[in-house]
Amino acid sequence: LKLQFLYFIATFSPNLQKRKMPARKEKKEKKVSKKVKKEEDGEKRRKKSSYANYNTYIHRLMRKQDKKDSKVQITAKGMAIVNSFVVDLFDRLAGEAGRLTTHAQVKTLSSKAVMAAVKLQLPKELATHALAAGASAVGTFGGGDVTKPKKSKKKN
Repeated sequence: LKLQFLYFIATFSPNLQKRKMPARKEKKEKKVSKKVKKEEDGEKRRKKSSYANYNTYIHRLMRKQDKKDSKVQITAKGMAIVNSFVVDLFDRLAGEAGRLTTHAQVKTLSSKAVMAAVKLQLPKELATHALAAGASAVGTFGGGDVTKPKKSKKKN
């Protein structure tokens, strides 16, 4: 039942309808050539573009959650579904944060834009849990509080 739900979400996500991003101005000086490989026959072929793969992290997270039984297994099809769900969610959050940044006419993606994107894209309860987990992760590994900026105290 859970896998059917994840498949339903992955299949009918709004990200599948490709959105057109605004065209960027091309620089005339630099031309980026696509990487090509030469085959044995001497023909050239294009290199396959790589995509994000979160399989190792998903498996590591599953192993960490189930401490009693360390032999947690998932089928390849189930892993593909969960991986596509994570990729789709990341795509949606990054796209929304980028649109918020361009709307604010700022060139740097800030943590405020990411938090606003999470609030806009995820349901209310899931967004609050995600923001709390993100703040604790940044506090643990990044050093600093994301949600509340520190106020400077003036000494007299």
